[in-house]
Amino acid sequence: MKWFNLLIIFTVILIIIFIGGWTNYKTETLYCSKNSNECHVERTNLFGIKSTRKLLKYSDIKTAGYIRQKVKGNRYANGYTDYQLVFITKNNARKIIFSEVYLEYPQIANKIKKIKHHLNNGSGNFVIIR
Repeated sequence: MKWFNLLIIFTVILIIIFIGGWTNYKTETLYCSKNSNECHVERTNLFGIKSTRKLLKYSDIKTAGYIRQKVKGNRYANGYTDYQLVFITKNNARKIIFSEVYLEYPQIANKIKKIKHHLNNGSGNFVIIR
């Protein structure tokens, strides 16, 4: 019975590690192409497996921005603010680009500046890495 309990605990730990490795990403890369009229994100998880997710059409992009979320603290912990990078479409909908959040404003401001430069410059193709 003792070995059975250890086997169950070991199996549960392996399942948790597997799920964590499958859903957390090492890198996320945004690819936008004016020629093919699409933007998509390529993600690489902790096991090295790549997946691609289509975001939206390049022609639907109005600008880039961010969503700010304040997380309150309590008596023992301070709160914090995180930022998510988004595309704002022509009908004012927001499409989240990366699943990972930014914790400091200057980092996300730099990414927004790069994306806006590519959109306004009319270069057509650009790549942003997270």
